[in-house]
Amino acid sequence: MAIQEHLWEFPHDMQLKVMGLADSPLETVLIEILETHLEDFDADDHLARKPSSKGNFVSFTAQVTMRNREQVEAIYKALNECPHVKMSL
Repeated sequence: MAIQEHLWEFPHDMQLKVMGLADSPLETVLIEILETHLEDFDADDHLARKPSSKGNFVSFTAQVTMRNREQVEAIYKALNECPHVKMSL
């Protein structure tokens, strides 16, 4: 993901939304990605899980603080390469 840094102000607080199949190890993988790239990420306090109405999918909302453009790009790159992630916003 290439971002236009002049439109961002860092540090930048944001909600990162990720969706995948309910029976996949998405939560574990997402936590690993975020802990790798965010030194202060705490899943217990900053990650919410919501199943879809039929239970086939699950979405996660993570409250994160991005420190710079490289961090944003690294996280989205890792999410895009993860086979368990069906969509990230």
